[in-house]
Amino acid sequence: MKVYGLGILGCGDFTRIQSPVLQQSRRVRVAAVYDPSEAAARTAAERFGARAMGSAEALIGDPGVEIVVVYTPPFTHRELVEKAVAAGKRVIATKPLAPNVPDARAIAAATKDGRCLVVYKRTGNAQHHALKRLFASGEVGSLALYRHDWVHHYPYWVPWALDPEKNGGPLVDAMIHNLNAVRDLAGPVAAVTYHGYSLTHAGWKVRDTELLVVDFASGATAHLFITWAADLAIYDPKANDRERIDVQYMVGSKGHLVRFETRDGRPVVSASREGRVVLWPVEPLPETLYDRYVEDLEQDRPLECTAQDACRDIEILHAALASPGHRVPLA
Repeated sequence: MKVYGLGILGCGDFTRIQSPVLQQSRRVRVAAVYDPSEAAARTAAERFGARAMGSAEALIGDPGVEIVVVYTPPFTHRELVEKAVAAGKRVIATKPLAPNVPDARAIAAATKDGRCLVVYKRTGNAQHHALKRLFASGEVGSLALYRHDWVHHYPYWVPWALDPEKNGGPLVDAMIHNLNAVRDLAGPVAAVTYHGYSLTHAGWKVRDTELLVVDFASGATAHLFITWAADLAIYDPKANDRERIDVQYMVGSKGHLVRFETRDGRPVVSASREGRVVLWPVEPLPETLYDRYVEDLEQDRPLECTAQDACRDIEILHAALASPGHRVPLA
């Protein structure tokens, strides 16, 4: 069984979050890391038993690195992905793919073979797989409504988070996870409507409160609401540990209310209608996302989320942001 060498660009928060999954993976090992912060790179190298490289170019050019993992700020993605592809490496990146449509399309074009995986927190995990099984079963019908309300303190420790040229604000930074997830459940988007408000941070270049209504060709709709207006508690900025309100539910076309719950200490998907509750177990996935990625490559299977999929998320968001208050049809 071949084990692939990974080279990680960016040793910040997302790499820290992914560390347990990377360490559990059987088909990949972290061979090298790079971060502009030598301390961050050194810490990550010690965690993974990897080499800390002196530059992104050195990591990309290292013969022991077969897959380049781009876990850096979004405004750096295009240059790094293009360099990795030019060096003949496979690529894994994180959301958002890019801060603007031209860069997102350039990344999609550079990885036009569809073999660049983009990692989202709410797609490709065990909960999402359970949801897909539930809606595919027909027991609750198809997805009719997807609703998510998300409240947390803005990430002040990330200086580019509030810069629309480098990131894009609450929707692009965070709620894009849910846009990607609901698109995977509901299919092609027919139209979007955006509402943005500056409620408590009038000096920002981005809105602190945003709502995106997504209408699908299937007839389903999604309401994605996020606010950074409330100054909630920050427990540990280095660990992105902050107080939050996270409310999510769905409605199936047969009238069931669908939610994630914990029953007897186990995660489940519950579907309730007229007092009757059906529970669908959330089964642990047998492989990590990194193991699934290399096996998808080896068996020439479609990836869970490609750069082309992630580019579509950026196109949808920017089409909506360009016409606030208006329903924007999408081809």
